[in-house]
Amino acid sequence: VGRAGKLAFLVLFVMAGSGVLAGQATLHLLNNSLAKCMDGTPGGFYFEPGTGNNYIIHLQGGGECASETGCRALLKTALGSSKYFQSKMYLGFLNDDNCTRNPVFCEWNHVFVPYCSQDLFSGQRTANTPQTFGVYFSGAHIFSAVLDALEASYGLGGAANIILSGDSAGGIATWLHVDRLAARVPSARVANVPFAGFYFYAYPYTGPNKTQSYLVDFTPSSWPHLVQLWNSTYDESCGAALKDTPWACMLANYSLPYIKAEGFIIESQTDKVVLTAHDSVPATYIRQPPELTYVQSWATNMTKALKIAINDPHNSRPVFSPACFIHTEFASTSPLINGQSYHYYLGNWFFHAAPYTFALDTCGLFCNPTCPQPTL
Repeated sequence: VGRAGKLAFLVLFVMAGSGVLAGQATLHLLNNSLAKCMDGTPGGFYFEPGTGNNYIIHLQGGGECASETGCRALLKTALGSSKYFQSKMYLGFLNDDNCTRNPVFCEWNHVFVPYCSQDLFSGQRTANTPQTFGVYFSGAHIFSAVLDALEASYGLGGAANIILSGDSAGGIATWLHVDRLAARVPSARVANVPFAGFYFYAYPYTGPNKTQSYLVDFTPSSWPHLVQLWNSTYDESCGAALKDTPWACMLANYSLPYIKAEGFIIESQTDKVVLTAHDSVPATYIRQPPELTYVQSWATNMTKALKIAINDPHNSRPVFSPACFIHTEFASTSPLINGQSYHYYLGNWFFHAAPYTFALDTCGLFCNPTCPQPTL
């Protein structure tokens, strides 16, 4: 698409920005015996109505747990119990109803699924047992029950477009569920848009000044245990293809070739949380030679993986990947690539308004001057 396509996106941008749907989304607790937070309270979702039959469904991030100490510590927070959910809240990312900050999707129907299962929205546990530390891992049941409620009361079954979005752990979860969502609403165009949700196995830094990573172990040997603990679901096509290592399907680097739905990947070339919380990299010493060598290799691997996604001959996925040391800090003002935020590239891609391939920095490590955090 040439000049006409670019003008189409310009018109869309102006129309979307012409109004602001100011307000808060309302909490709806689920009436489903399987859809439980870790403490057994019901899961839920927030809904803010839009002006048509297009939907953003955003899955919240917030780590994961795999030990009794780690899981039980979250039971008195909103990451483990709906007792601590707010009755109303303002939403962010693609659910933001401020059309200045979110020019393309501000007027869609907005759904936000709070994360209280700590299992990457993958868990299918139906009981709290000693083996699960007395907590429930029912994230997959929560997601399914949210879709039930949206179909029953909010028109999801008649949707024209659905974007399954998520940040961090929620971004990981979009890859687990997007094909099931597409099959469930076959009349809709369905795509996933993960923010900081493109993960591969962890191979932690072991050199001087290494830290103790505080999130769950994502090394290859830990995944069979995690999948068993949570009784995880993952993409069925991937599981069938990777019969010997089906747990690899929990991570997009390995499941991506088997995902049929469209997608747009938003990922920093050096993910701050992954590097420091999963991979033992000390942020304080990150510019020292041993640490810098590790981070450079990590960034090279991320870039190679994203280029595979871009160049997939069967399902090319556009990428927005700045050379920043951030996690989910993506906004309309920063970071920018070629003077544009991810909103520009995502909008052009989704609405076929301009030629798109990818927006991926090639300047080097930590080199984008628009990163929302100071250069290290």
